Amino acid sequence: MSCNDIIYLSARLNKYEKIETTIETYICMFVYTYCELKNPICFIDDHRNYCCEVSQASFKDEKFKFIPDNALLAAGVHLVLPAVKATGGRTFIAGICAVLRWVIKANLVERPNHYSEGLLGFRGGCLVACTESSLWTKFCELEMPNAVSKTQNQDSIKHSRTEIPPCLMLVIAVLLSLRYIEPSPTEIPPCLMLVEAHLQRPVRTHNILKRKLDIAKEVKKKNSTGITSKDSNNIDENSKKDSNVEFTIYDENSCPVNGEDVSKALEDLVITEKSEDFSLHHNYLEGIDLTLADMIVFPCVHYLLKLLSFKCAPYLPHVVQWYKRMLKDQRIKSAAETSGFSLKNIFNQDLEVETDSIVVPEVDKDSLYKRDPSYTKMKIKQKSPSRVLQLLKESNIHTVRETGYCTRLEWEDLPPLLHPAQGDLPQKRIERKCQQIESMVSATLKVAVEGQTIVEFCAGGGHVGLLLAYLLPNCKVILIENKESSMSRAISRAEELKLENIYFYQCNLDYFKGSFDLGIALHACGVATDLVIQQCIQQSASFVCCPCCYGGIQNTHLLRYPLSKKFRDSTISYEQYTLLARCADRTEVNTPTAEEGETCMGLVDTDRVHWAEENGYDATLTHLNPLSCSTKHNLLIGRSPKWKCKENK
Repeated sequence: MSCNDIIYLSARLNKYEKIETTIETYICMFVYTYCELKNPICFIDDHRNYCCEVSQASFKDEKFKFIPDNALLAAGVHLVLPAVKATGGRTFIAGICAVLRWVIKANLVERPNHYSEGLLGFRGGCLVACTESSLWTKFCELEMPNAVSKTQNQDSIKHSRTEIPPCLMLVIAVLLSLRYIEPSPTEIPPCLMLVEAHLQRPVRTHNILKRKLDIAKEVKKKNSTGITSKDSNNIDENSKKDSNVEFTIYDENSCPVNGEDVSKALEDLVITEKSEDFSLHHNYLEGIDLTLADMIVFPCVHYLLKLLSFKCAPYLPHVVQWYKRMLKDQRIKSAAETSGFSLKNIFNQDLEVETDSIVVPEVDKDSLYKRDPSYTKMKIKQKSPSRVLQLLKESNIHTVRETGYCTRLEWEDLPPLLHPAQGDLPQKRIERKCQQIESMVSATLKVAVEGQTIVEFCAGGGHVGLLLAYLLPNCKVILIENKESSMSRAISRAEELKLENIYFYQCNLDYFKGSFDLGIALHACGVATDLVIQQCIQQSASFVCCPCCYGGIQNTHLLRYPLSKKFRDSTISYEQYTLLARCADRTEVNTPTAEEGETCMGLVDTDRVHWAEENGYDATLTHLNPLSCSTKHNLLIGRSPKWKCKENK
C-alpha cells in the first residue's frame, strides 16, 4: 500500500467546466477530500450515466488528470470503477468499500494516527466483509448508490427546479392550489426508509459493553460535580470528540428514567452486553462513532433528500437528525462543500411545488446486520425430492460421470511455500486440502494451453492459482478474491515465491471485465459457480469448476434456473429445482440422506453440463480424487470450441 497507488474514477468534463460524475465517484471524492488523501486520481469517461457534479476548481492539482478510456485497459484495470492500481502494477482493487479502505490504509502507512483511522472502525473492521457475505456492506456499497442511480430519470426534475424562473414557479403553485394541475405524488425511496428503521434500532457494536461501562463511569463522575436533566442523556464519552453519546435508561416498568434519577439508576444497574435497560442511541450508522459507512451513505442521502419534497422530512426524522449531525462536523462540511455538495437548507425550500400525497413504501425493518431472508434455507427436513427425481427420469435426464482427470502431484518436488500448510490452514484440513488442490490443478493442466490467461475466481488464499503460476510460467494467472485478508496472504506468498506471471484483483467476480482463456473455481458457493461459467461462456473460455453450497442457488438478475433448455423442457418448476439444489447439500458422510444428496448434487451439475453443451462446449462431469477429500467433490470441465483442439495432452 502506498500513497502513489492510482485511483481510477468515472467522470467527464462538461462544457460548463464542471466535472460530471457517477454517484460512486461522488462518494470517493468526498471521502478523498475528508481524509486529505494524496493518491493520484485518473478520471475516465466510461460512457455511464452521470448524475452528480464536482467543481473543477477544487481539483486542479496535478495529481488529478483525465485519461482516454483505452488508457484504462492499457493500465490493466479491467474492472468496474471505482478501482485502484497499486504500486508495482500487479494488484488491483475494485468496489467502493474495498477501494476506500485500501487508500485510507495506504494513507495511514505514511501518516500514522491520522484522524481518518477512526473511519475503519473497531479493530479496523468497518465494511471489511464483502457484499456477498455481508448484508450491511451490500447495502452501503450497492443498494444505496443504486437507489441514487434509479433517480437519474428524475434528474431533469432537479435541473428544472433550478432553471424555471421564480415567477413561473409561483404560477405553477397557484394552478396547483386551484387544482388546474394534478400534482404527482412524491415517493420516498425504500432505501431511505431502511436507513430510518436502522437508526431506530438498538446500537450493536463489538465493544458495546466497554462503551456502556465508560458512559456509566462518566455519568457518575459528572454527578459528583452536579448533573442536570439536560446533559443526563447527552454525555461526552470522549473529550476529544465533538459529538455527544445519547442513551436511555429504563426502569423495571420499561419506562425511560429522566433527570437526576439517571445517575442513581446507573448505580443500581448491573450492566451487561445485551442489557435492554441501558440502550445506546445511534449517533451514527454503526452506533456512537463516525465510520466509513457514514461517509459512503452520506452523499447518497444528500442526493436523495435534494430530490424530495421537504414535506417528506417528517417521515424521516432519524435520517434528518443524522444528516444534520454529520454537517455539524466541520471536516465533513468542508469536504462536502469542496466536493460540490449544495448545502442550502433542503428542509425549508421556499418554492417547493405542492404534492398531493407522500408515498411511504413498506420495507422489511429487520436489522441490516442480519442475513438477507431470501438467502435463508427453506425448512426441507420433511420434504422429499422424489417427485423431481421422477420427472427428470421421465425426461431421460440422468447423471453421467467420467474419471481419469484428477491425478496426484509430487509435492516434494515443489517449493515448500506452495504447500497448503503455508497458507494458515488448520492441521486437520491440510491433507484434504492438498487432495482438492492437486485434483483441480491436474485437471486444469489437461485443459490449459501454452500462453493462455487463466483466471481463478473466488481464489481465497490462492492455493490453486499460485501452483498454476509456478507450473505454467508462460501463462498469465489472475486471482480474483473479494476477501481482503485472503488476498493479502496470496500476495505475500507470491512475493516470497518471486512469481512474475501472477496478478491480483481484490473484488467481486462480476466487477472483473477483463478477457481470459480459462476460468477455474474451487468451491465457489452457490450462484457463484454459475456466474463463473457464464463469464467463461461470454469469453469463449474453457472452465474447470468444483461447485459448493448448492442450497444457495436462486434466481438473480443475471441468471435464471434451470439453466439448460433440456432441464426446462422437463417441466420441473423453479421451486422444484431449488428443492433439488437444497437437497444436494445433504451429502454429509454416514447420514440416511447422503445417497439421495449425492444424486441431487449430480443432477444439478448435469444441468450445468447441458447448459455448457448448448453453448457449444465439450463438457464433462467428473470428481475430485479421492471422493473423501470433500463432500462437495463434483468437478465440471468445459472445453471451449475456441481452445479444445489446442489443449495440452
